[in-house]
Amino acid sequence: MTSSSQLSERFWQQTEMILAEIPVDVRLQKDDFYSQPDWTVYQMRYSSADGSRIFAWLSVPQGRGPFPAIIRMPDYGSVHDIVYTPLRERAVVMNPTFRGQRHTDHVYQAQFPGLLTDGIENPDSYVMRRVFADAIRAIDALSVQAQAQLREITVIGSGLGGALALAGASRRRSIHAVAANTPMALGNPVSLAPGLGYPLAELDDYMRLYPSRRSEVVESTAALDLVKLASQVMAPVLLSVGMNDNSMCPLPFGEELAAALPECDLRVYRGAAEGGGHEHAQVQVSWLADKLGIG
Repeated sequence: MTSSSQLSERFWQQTEMILAEIPVDVRLQKDDFYSQPDWTVYQMRYSSADGSRIFAWLSVPQGRGPFPAIIRMPDYGSVHDIVYTPLRERAVVMNPTFRGQRHTDHVYQAQFPGLLTDGIENPDSYVMRRVFADAIRAIDALSVQAQAQLREITVIGSGLGGALALAGASRRRSIHAVAANTPMALGNPVSLAPGLGYPLAELDDYMRLYPSRRSEVVESTAALDLVKLASQVMAPVLLSVGMNDNSMCPLPFGEELAAALPECDLRVYRGAAEGGGHEHAQVQVSWLADKLGIG
């Protein structure tokens, strides 16, 4: 009988094979509106699984480089835009989207709520599996772009973005550090508990509507469980969770994940899905600057 861990690894190997067959094909176009004297912003496009063209914002500091890099993975929502970071003057910053988000919705338009269960009745049609593939491809695209020479690459994210950051680091040993805030518990048994808040509550809504499909939900999501991937994350991880979070990263899941990661600095705050909020944002900037050698 095939174990859940074996099924998970099979999925990731298949995902890698799918990505390997598709050229990354990175294209960059300067964006004069967002560019500033201290950095240049580019609209970035590249190919992911199924040939989907993915959009990202890429900012490159002025200077010769090589530069450290930060990939900010997208959260669960329709828009993932450029956000402020005090590190942009000293690091390359990439803000990738995933299929269905704005600028990457020319073929498929994601619904929020709704994406978490789109196609979940079959692992082959489950869109979230391709979303995770898009996250891996973002790392590949940054690594091969020719606009900036790179040093260390870090990945960060909140909610779904935190989950994508950890998943990407588990598949790409080039990642130097990970900062994940309240990473989504998708795929873990805790995500199927009744009474959770949104977005995880979408799963319970679906199972109440289709009570006979619980096994299909488990099968489609199980490979995305971060606890199963944790041992493969070789980079140090800064992990923030909220004591009262019941919608994204419930505390028991966060603690289980932290214990499974080889090198994890767990910060527990009194908040909910926002984790440590502004307080932790300051901690994260300092931590990233230290890991990137730009403190």
